[in-house]
Amino acid sequence: MTLAHIAPVTCGSDTHGSEHGEQDSPAEKTPLGITHSGSEPTLLTQTYEEESQPGRYFLFRKSFQWTRPYGLREFPVHVSADSRYRLFVNGQRVSFGPCKSYPERWYYETVDILPYLTEGENVISARVLRYSSVHTGSSSIISTELPGLMVYGEIEGLSISTNSTWKCGQETTRQISPHSEWNYLLGPPFMSNSERVTEAKTLSGWKRPAFDDTTWEYAIFQFRPVKMLPIQRPWKLTQRPIPALPEIPGRFDGVVKCEGPITHSQWNNFIKGEEELIIPAGETAIVDIECASLTTAFVNLQCGEGLGSVITLLYSECYEKDLGIETAPFPMPRTKLLRSDSNGRLYGVKDIYAVADGQAEQTFEPFWFRAFRYVQLHVKTSSQSLKLKGFTLRETSYPLDIATEIQAGPELNKIWDVSLRTLQNCRHETYEDCPFYEQNQFASDSRLQMLFTYQLSSDDRLARKTLEEFHASRCSDGLIKAQFPAGFNSKQIPQFSLYWIAMVWDHMQYFADKAIVRRYLSTIDGILNHFDERINELGLVGRLEDDTWPFIDWVTQWSVPGKIFQSCMPQSYTATGVATFNSLLCIVALVQAAELCEFMGRKDTASEYSIRAQALRDAVNTHCFADGFYLDGPSTREYSQHSQVFAILSETVTGTAARDLMVRTMYNTSLAQCSSALQFYVFRAVEKVGLYTKMFPALLDPWRRMLADDLTTWAEFEENPRSDCHGWSACPVHEVVTQLYGVKPARPGFKRLRIEPQMDLLATGEGTFVTPAGKIKLKWTEDGNLEVESSTDVEADVVLRGSVYIVRFVAGKTVNFLKETESMVII
Repeated sequence: MTLAHIAPVTCGSDTHGSEHGEQDSPAEKTPLGITHSGSEPTLLTQTYEEESQPGRYFLFRKSFQWTRPYGLREFPVHVSADSRYRLFVNGQRVSFGPCKSYPERWYYETVDILPYLTEGENVISARVLRYSSVHTGSSSIISTELPGLMVYGEIEGLSISTNSTWKCGQETTRQISPHSEWNYLLGPPFMSNSERVTEAKTLSGWKRPAFDDTTWEYAIFQFRPVKMLPIQRPWKLTQRPIPALPEIPGRFDGVVKCEGPITHSQWNNFIKGEEELIIPAGETAIVDIECASLTTAFVNLQCGEGLGSVITLLYSECYEKDLGIETAPFPMPRTKLLRSDSNGRLYGVKDIYAVADGQAEQTFEPFWFRAFRYVQLHVKTSSQSLKLKGFTLRETSYPLDIATEIQAGPELNKIWDVSLRTLQNCRHETYEDCPFYEQNQFASDSRLQMLFTYQLSSDDRLARKTLEEFHASRCSDGLIKAQFPAGFNSKQIPQFSLYWIAMVWDHMQYFADKAIVRRYLSTIDGILNHFDERINELGLVGRLEDDTWPFIDWVTQWSVPGKIFQSCMPQSYTATGVATFNSLLCIVALVQAAELCEFMGRKDTASEYSIRAQALRDAVNTHCFADGFYLDGPSTREYSQHSQVFAILSETVTGTAARDLMVRTMYNTSLAQCSSALQFYVFRAVEKVGLYTKMFPALLDPWRRMLADDLTTWAEFEENPRSDCHGWSACPVHEVVTQLYGVKPARPGFKRLRIEPQMDLLATGEGTFVTPAGKIKLKWTEDGNLEVESSTDVEADVVLRGSVYIVRFVAGKTVNFLKETESMVII
């Protein structure tokens, strides 16, 4: 039996109609807004879904008797849901998902439930979060018109697959906080997962076999095709392509400060698991609890009796300047300096938990993981005292097997560790821009995060998933969506499609997978054709569609107060419809596309793209250069680092002129500056003109300043650090691996290796680097001696002291370049 035959079920009263959909009984409204009349379910857009703004929770369970067959080693179960689920067996957590996806590739998980079963009565259960399909919910989790839970598990005559024997009920005591209660001081409600929970005595133990579910309704079978109509399910079920996210048990690291009847030492003992706390009736207790670094984790708060007590959990990235208010109906400028300065204030998202009466064991755990460095507990008791029994966390992120290790001195080691932590927190079921505010997968951000991943691990499964998702998002105009998967129709950013071409190019450089490149060439053609159609009379990329956001970068000079979608681009674009940067970025994409076509043997197309690139270079040089700098647009006197950097990267300017331009760019502070989003490209321009050794120390200053401000992950950008954890800011990973240690591909797929350590920047160095061709170990000392060992036989170009040595490494043999260079080919 294939997974496509799983019966999706939802919660509500079932009314059985005749086999082919004749309406023998009146339609009934179920809690998920589905009309069920025995025929195909129909969405009601103005009834129950309207009440679920932006989402609701449902509980499912099925009891069954179990006797383990002789010799049975596993009981695989397939599970999925729309929108999200958490699966339990006999009260134990088993799985959560489905992995973020889209309808044409809707994922399911396969889990072995055998370790969780016991002889006799068992129960399999699930909590399902259903985001509304007609109201804005999470910006990165998709909902279709067909809600429900799907489970398939059959073995030795036992079926626990979802059908009408499952019981279900809406969990009305657990609610997503509505948008009307969102604190817009934090910006838009991108994730919509803050919770208000009232512990329900009637639901105590619902995940365990002994629970009495006789008052629960039977689940409704959700998909009944109508005779002779070619109706398909709204999703195509597909095996999850990445590993399950681990949930690693842990504890908080300390207490920062507290108010109320509980002392600092008592709170410390509590979070260590050494002491339970009793908060007296009629009291308020507040405590700020910290992790050593910003993390993404599920939190678990265990309580005892305490009727009427309300606990507010505030999750925050850092301490910041107190604005004198707690909430606001709109974002306000915020000031973040020393992140650990507890004289400041914690701002962040909140969960609210109300304790029930007479239960010795009560637990609050939010459905989705939270991102935080600090958690503030605000406990207000009523007429009864409250017992707090424990507060723990389970850290979660994509389980990347990081094989690259370095020893580069205290400062660089610290920068490296913070970079790894940043990337870890921005890597779950997708790559994410920031875990705290959005958890959105953007093409520009993901391009960099994927590239940094390749330098850490040979695991490219999440990268392949990302390439495929953006490919699947392609639109009729040839572009991919800037953000995908997307829970609602978000604003398009056309230039981000050009960064996706760079994604494919990067993967080719590291893995040389022709099947991957072949699959995406048609999408690349469509993207480049979109921009080619917008070449204006000057030969430049002209105005993009009016309903898009032609975002380039977060630049203070490009901000238009109150008009976000007219910001983040030079004003020359608003005035004339032309930004030089767009033409330059298009040239870079054309060059990369030409190399991809050459790699696949499409020489005529490669030649065409090269010709297009040169035509754009000629137009930029004709219309967008004056006074020694590239203009931000023709007939303007706006200048930015962006235009200079991409003029160099696109080879619109080359040689000595490019080098001189880079020097003037770096020392001219009147130019609009690249933010952290584009610092990677500043490094590449400096490298391209041969100034890396000279300029690297100054380029590293923003990361030094962040360390001085006690960040434990890298901020979104320095001028307005809204987010304290943003993947694009982790570019030191790339600089350390490919520049300081100089390990990079000389040919696609590391068919030939290049090793070019920057000994002028790093007097001594040691490291192990993973590549698709195996591991490379480097070590050098102050006397300039370099030792290299490869785990496989591989050819390499080793650049050392101005000479290039052509070397054939033998697996396991260490080559000493001070002693053995005479036996090597030198060019």
